[in-house]
Amino acid sequence: MAAEPDLMKTFLLAYESVIETLRPSMKVAGLTEPQWRVLHELQMRSPMIASELAANTFVRASSLSRILRDLEARDLINRAQQFEDLRKTLVSLTDYGCKTIAPIEANYSDLVQRIANSVGSDKVSACAAACAGIVEQIGVRPGDD
Repeated sequence: MAAEPDLMKTFLLAYESVIETLRPSMKVAGLTEPQWRVLHELQMRSPMIASELAANTFVRASSLSRILRDLEARDLINRAQQFEDLRKTLVSLTDYGCKTIAPIEANYSDLVQRIANSVGSDKVSACAAACAGIVEQIGVRPGDD
C-alpha cells in the first residue's frame, strides 16, 4: 500500500524552493519576503485598499501596518486616505518602488517560465487549480483573523 503524500511538506517544499530562488535578489534590495509580497502585489494592482492588500498577500493586518510604515519610510510606497471612506487607506507603489523590485520581478518571471518549460504550462495550471480547490475546500485563508 502506497503512503499518502505529506501535503504540508510538499507544499512547503515547493514554496521554499520558489522563495529560495528569489532570496538573493530580495537581500540585495534590502527586502524581507513579506515586504516583497506586498510590493509584488502592488506591482500588479496599484493602488489598493490596505485591507485588500493584506488579504491578497496573506499578511495579517497588524503586520501589514508595520510593513507599510517601513516601506513608506523608504519611499517604496505611498499611502493616502480614500476620499469615499476615510477609514480606508489606499496604498500605491512609487516609481522608486518599481525600480527597487524590478530585478526580483525579473527573477520571478524567469523562474515561472523555467517551471512552465520544464513541467508544462498545463501541469502548472492544473497544480494552481488543485491548490485553489484545496483552499476552497478547507475554507480558511492565511491571515484570516
